[in-house]
Amino acid sequence: METTTLEVEFEPETVDQILSALAHKHNRGVLNYFRESSESVATLSELADYVATEGTSSGFESLEQVTVHLHHAGLPKMADAGILDYYPQTKTVRSRDHPLLEFSEPLEAA
Repeated sequence: METTTLEVEFEPETVDQILSALAHKHNRGVLNYFRESSESVATLSELADYVATEGTSSGFESLEQVTVHLHHAGLPKMADAGILDYYPQTKTVRSRDHPLLEFSEPLEAA
């Protein structure tokens, strides 16, 4: 049986972009929100509240700080990587099924 790597199945730039987008714990929290929810669309406030209260925040960050990060950095970076669609005008997020992100366990917040 031949072992495959991510770079064989996907362009290395794609892998790098997705890993970079998921490097921040808040962004992984957004992904976990959609994995645990039956919804494919969420508002920025719903995501920020989840991230701030479900353990992906360090506890030293306020809801406002999490919201600012997601709006200005996290969600745009995840959208650029093709992980989700972010509509900043309406502060709405739509999850996208990306084959590189098919895994069964939630991502660690560490």
